[in-house]
Amino acid sequence: MYNTNEIAVTGLGVVCSLANNITDFWNALLNDSSGIKNWEDLKHSDFKYIHASRVENIECDPLQRGFHFSVAAIEQAIKQANCSKTEKWGLFLGTTMGESAAFEAIAENKQTLIPEAYTGFGICKRLMKKYPAIDKFQCFATACAAGNYALKAGMDALQKGEISMAIVGGVDPFSKIAMTGFSRSRAMSPSGICKPFDANRDGMILGEGAGFLVLEKVENATKRNANFLAVLDDCALSCDAYHPTAPKPDSSGIINCFQQLLKTNNLKPSQIDWISAHGTGTKLSDQSEAQAIAKVFDTHSPYVSSIKPKIGHTLGASTAIEAIVSVLSIQHQTIPHTLNYTNAEFDIRIPKKPVLTKVDKVLNCGYAFGGLNSITLFSSWN
Repeated sequence: MYNTNEIAVTGLGVVCSLANNITDFWNALLNDSSGIKNWEDLKHSDFKYIHASRVENIECDPLQRGFHFSVAAIEQAIKQANCSKTEKWGLFLGTTMGESAAFEAIAENKQTLIPEAYTGFGICKRLMKKYPAIDKFQCFATACAAGNYALKAGMDALQKGEISMAIVGGVDPFSKIAMTGFSRSRAMSPSGICKPFDANRDGMILGEGAGFLVLEKVENATKRNANFLAVLDDCALSCDAYHPTAPKPDSSGIINCFQQLLKTNNLKPSQIDWISAHGTGTKLSDQSEAQAIAKVFDTHSPYVSSIKPKIGHTLGASTAIEAIVSVLSIQHQTIPHTLNYTNAEFDIRIPKKPVLTKVDKVLNCGYAFGGLNSITLFSSWN
């Protein structure tokens, strides 16, 4: 018998620089391709760094790209899950910048717009109008951890019986505002090559995209004869309370987050098969994450890898897209590698090629400005 509070993942949808569908996205993750390019419009700007990862082949209003990315990903997810439009849905969306292009247009006096309509809240309102089955929504602006926060909220709402299905994910279109901020903080890669955990890493590269998952109680999914992709077991959250942008040097906030999740779910470190790392490619963030993993998993070394060298840092969409990769790794019993990883610095197990192996339990990690730490746990459906 299943636990009546267990949460099943029954649908996935993705839009990013690698692909705009799940099959092509997964295949691209397993080769050495990358969606990161030099962009001509950045060459003709004041930006020092011109590398970015962008979505192509989706027609949309340039001021509402976040909404259109979300629709494209949600359509894939609800189709795979065969969602009933008579069910009561909840929408849980994470974003960092919202429709950043609209704010940029306002700042440049190119548009007179209502700013609220282009926030994450505004994206949710438009999605609610498009999908009448959405009975409630929540929007999370918890930066790069926003997708995991949305997963946690969707899981909680399902377990409380507030909704029948949760449409959960994150979205962020490319943002010149974000590019400016990260450039000024010297977080961007001068080489244009994202190298998480590598001894010669020199910074991050921005991306854009959307990722959405359909969640529902196992009981509901069983009654519908839905296809189980994985189980979302839990999500742990913690806060460093240390610095607005820098991680805590001793990694204690991240360590606490890992330990909290393992303890709550009665798991030993040896039961974790893969850690889908935050892995941005910046010096401090990677160091903080790596030393936390080494501390918690000191007697057992699960595989650790990051997909950001392939799709860039998609901000509020990152943990949502990486949650999708976590589910796909369980489905395919394969762990994606970390592109551009050559020179080891940390005592963690980073694959340079995809690994075909048993994948039963996966941790999906996301850390954000403000010292926000988030880790979700996915398991195979037995």
